[in-house]
Amino acid sequence: MPSVQKILVPVDLSPSSNKALAEARAFAEAFGASIDLLYVWSVPTLIAPEAVIAGVGINEQPLFDWIRHNATTELAKFQANAEHDGINVHDSICEPGDPATSIVEHAKSGHYDLVVMGTHGRTGLSHVILGSVTEKVVRRAPCPVLTVRTSD
Repeated sequence: MPSVQKILVPVDLSPSSNKALAEARAFAEAFGASIDLLYVWSVPTLIAPEAVIAGVGINEQPLFDWIRHNATTELAKFQANAEHDGINVHDSICEPGDPATSIVEHAKSGHYDLVVMGTHGRTGLSHVILGSVTEKVVRRAPCPVLTVRTSD
């Protein structure tokens, strides 16, 4: 039976991510493995990253910096909630990029034994238009990928 020492949990901060983290916890406890979180964010494609955010009560700053700050803050909250629930998170990574590509790259470079990630279960036109990050990761990951679907 293969050994599981390192688990990567890519998150999008949704309820699906919470469910995937709960499943990862079960594996971590069973195998004595560590859990790392990965949150990959991006700047909306129709807006230039160098665009400036300004307004009442907002210090003028580039959109990229504003999104990065908010992504880091939200991931820290997600991790704090997980740790409050008794889930020990070894490391959390927050970075810009294409989610599927970044997840696969981290799975390879970090020598993870398992990736546990949620799926929203989109079908039909929304799946065709939005694609599936989970599906892309399953096809390209260097290790097993456990997908956890959120029931509607």
